[in-house]
Amino acid sequence: MPLITNVPPPSLPYGTEEYSRKYQDQFSNVLRLYFNQLFNLFATLFSETGGSYIRFPNGSFYQDGVTALTGAMTNVSTTPILVGDTSAFVLTSGALIIGTEIVKYTGKTATSFTGITRGAYGSTAAAHAIGVTVTEAQPVPSATTAATIALSQTTVSNQVAIDSTDKTKIVFSVAGYYNIQFSVQLVNYSGTIDNVTFWFRQNGVDIPYTAGVGTVPAVHGGIAGTAIIAWNLVQSVNAGDYIQLLFSSDSGNTVCATYPAGTAPVHPVSPSVILTATFVSALY
Repeated sequence: MPLITNVPPPSLPYGTEEYSRKYQDQFSNVLRLYFNQLFNLFATLFSETGGSYIRFPNGSFYQDGVTALTGAMTNVSTTPILVGDTSAFVLTSGALIIGTEIVKYTGKTATSFTGITRGAYGSTAAAHAIGVTVTEAQPVPSATTAATIALSQTTVSNQVAIDSTDKTKIVFSVAGYYNIQFSVQLVNYSGTIDNVTFWFRQNGVDIPYTAGVGTVPAVHGGIAGTAIIAWNLVQSVNAGDYIQLLFSSDSGNTVCATYPAGTAPVHPVSPSVILTATFVSALY
């Protein structure tokens, strides 16, 4: 693959007081080399694959807290839940999925979740053995409130990044038009269909016409209702701007769910939220 590098201006030789064929040849050779470099540069850029050598601002982020129990749980225990590590769980107060149960928590330490409520969001409390996988679930607030969605992990980042102090903010260092896309994996254990609304906010202000509603089925045959909601927008941003993804639901019974890696069917960890931002164009 050819490399695209800056072509520095040529270092031209100083002229002589009188005409010199040797100097003229040297001068011409320096210019010839410089223009050959420019020609090769533009030939690469304008080739069929020229765009593959250009690096644009972009970012890809997700939420996928996953750990495992280091202490067994009875079906009624509300003592702290002991796990291997909580560092990948972005929320200090939220929900967990353990088997088919959703558990609320109000605090966490490096190796435990505290302030436990069992069988939350329509799920049923159950006993869980040591080694069982624990994944993160971000609750969707009820219709009278809204919440920003937090992101914990970065896949790629070039001038677009998660804010270092507020994990709900995606910060842009380069002005331009960006294609911003998201997908959210929703789970509903209640017996009622739930409608979840998503929209974008820029610098703390809702972006008009970005809201949309997705329907999450109710539990059926003992199996939770699930849905994946996704769409995108092209939005202009200035350097230093930030974007947030917000949501709200009719009932407040739905959560954004991370699924652990599976064997039947086989699949890797399935994150609850994915958000990407790709540079499209400079501002007009």
